[in-house]
Amino acid sequence: MIEFRDVSQQYQAGKPIIRHLSLTVSQGEFVVLIGPSGCGKTTLLKMMNGLIKPDSGEIRIKGKELKAWDPITLKRNIGYVIQQVGLFPHLTIEKNIAYALDIQKASETVKKERARELIQLVGLEENYLAKYPNELSGGQKQRVGIARALAADPEIILMDEPLGAVDQINRGVLQDEIIRIYQTLNKTIVFVTHDIEEAIKLGTKIVVMNQGEIMEMGSRDAIVFHSKSHFADDFIGNKGFLSYLNIVKIEQVVCPFNGNVSEKEITLWVSAADPLIVGIRICLENGVNQIGVRDGAGQVVGAFDLGCLSRLKF
Repeated sequence: MIEFRDVSQQYQAGKPIIRHLSLTVSQGEFVVLIGPSGCGKTTLLKMMNGLIKPDSGEIRIKGKELKAWDPITLKRNIGYVIQQVGLFPHLTIEKNIAYALDIQKASETVKKERARELIQLVGLEENYLAKYPNELSGGQKQRVGIARALAADPEIILMDEPLGAVDQINRGVLQDEIIRIYQTLNKTIVFVTHDIEEAIKLGTKIVVMNQGEIMEMGSRDAIVFHSKSHFADDFIGNKGFLSYLNIVKIEQVVCPFNGNVSEKEITLWVSAADPLIVGIRICLENGVNQIGVRDGAGQVVGAFDLGCLSRLKF
């Protein structure tokens, strides 16, 4: 879907921001670019939609060299979401969402129907369509920004730290919404963040960058437990491990009850949908070896203890 072949870029002579970088983003992947400030992740993202041209190397989108794409056609195929959102203050939310369809000369009926569909998809009520940006919170504006990026039904969505200015509580909610949208629409997403937990939570592939180079690339399991890069290992570190425990669900490691303990003797319970860290905390806080696990309907599905963690497949 997106391919970089030995791409380099520098803003000033002798100060490269991207160094001989090669990367393939396959269709349907959720790729997260993470690294310290100035590592080149935003530059890499902007190269994908032609906002920045490489000094050398080749970039291909859907098998076609980037410079061969008509700029307008390229923008229709790529949605773009940024931290500042950039909603037009003089337009209603409906018109903001449908802006890309305006450029495509879509009918009023099509624009209204698409805006209604997308406002619901991002978790807002239809009455928000009549509001203006200054009537919305930061989190609501970001939802509208995501809806606007999806309006023309692009195959690729680029997100440049879209949740960077959102408070921690709403950030978690919006992360869940982005995962839901990704799973619903099966788009190819490239997401830039500086937040390790966000990267671990969202990405099907995580790319760790430093000084314009890829230091490590792989799944969350590979990045957290099998890193071959000293830089990536130090950068992700214990925070990546704790993030992993806060994301993976107990249902993935449920064990049978210990032979010495019956279900009736269990007094502490967790939900199968709880993250691993909840089960670990309850065991440690209460000084117990085993707790019970119930599903969403309250049915007993098994037990959790620290030994269950060996069931994880890294």
